[in-house]
Parts: sequence; C-alpha cells; structure tokens
Amino acid sequence: MSKGARHLDDSSDEKRLQELMRNAQGGDAISYRSLLLEIEKMISSFVKNSFFRLGLVGSSAWEDVTQEILLSIHAKRATYNPNQYFLPWLYSIARYKVIDFARAARTVSKFIDLELDLLELDVAHPQVEESNTSRDLLALFDDLPQKQRQVLELVKIQGLTIAEAATETSFSHSDIKVTIHRAIKTLQKRLRGEMSQ
Repeated sequence: MSKGARHLDDSSDEKRLQELMRNAQGGDAISYRSLLLEIEKMISSFVKNSFFRLGLVGSSAWEDVTQEILLSIHAKRATYNPNQYFLPWLYSIARYKVIDFARAARTVSKFIDLELDLLELDVAHPQVEESNTSRDLLALFDDLPQKQRQVLELVKIQGLTIAEAATETSFSHSDIKVTIHRAIKTLQKRLRGEMSQ
C-alpha cells in the first residue's frame, strides 16, 4: 500500500466524507446536504490555490468554477464507487474543471498540458499535495532524454503544431508524435514511482 493510501486510511475527513457520500447515494438527503456544505469549502480552497498556481491570480471566476465543480459532482454522484476513496474521486473532477477553465481563458501555465496528460494517473492520495505538482513535473521534465525534452518543450510548452515542431527539429511528423508519446509515458512511469514511495 502506498504512503498516500495509508494517509487516506488514517484520514478522518476521508472516512466521514465516504460515509456521507454512501448515505447520499442511498437517498439520505440530510447526508447529501452535509456533504455538499463540507466539500464546497474544500473545492473553493482548491480552486483558489489552483488559480494562483496557474497564473490566474486576477481572475474572479473561481466562484463560478467552484459552482461548476459542485454541479458536476451532483451529476456524477452515481458514478462514485463506495468501495473506493472519495477524495481522489472528488479532486479528479475538480482538476478537470480547473484545467478546462484555464485552457479556455488562454492564460495557462506552461506545464498545464503536461499536467492534463498526467491526470489519467490513479492518484491514491488526496490533492492536498497539489501545490507540489508543478515542481515535481519540472524535476521529472529536466530528467527526460534531450530529444523528448526538446519535443515536449516545442509542442506542449511553446504550443507549436506537429508540423512546426518537425520543421524546427528536422524530425518527421511521425517521429515527433512517437517522441511525445514516449515522453508522456516516461513521465507517467516516473511520477507513479514517486507516488508509491
């Protein structure tokens, strides 16, 4: 069991929210209202911190994004598996909504695309450690082979198209695509390794 999973097993918040969500799925309206009140504060804090990290400091849209996340959780509540941890499920929905907003606002941090590609990871611990994500990605990015780092820099960070990156590097279109795929897989493997330590 990873450190993150052990942390969740010991978390009173996780246990309480799991129970509220299970009760809510069983039709308990009081538990559902209690759950929404609790997670609204958590999500609001998460969105504000994420906006700061992504360079959206001047945006007042965090309240709208918070409400969108709550609506999404309401719509997806039947998909929650009561045998799984609640907080990772909650924060994965929140992360997608924040990234969707950041991309639409076109004021994203240079690593937001990499973070989105890494979202498919099954993160066992709650996102209270979210503020470390960009720093972790920077370190992992620096350790990539030069070719992978160069191609990711051009396509995912500078925003060049595959064709533009091919012209810039003299690599073929297919080589660019394969290199991006390999780089993302490498990052995923390394990030999984760090999370399981």
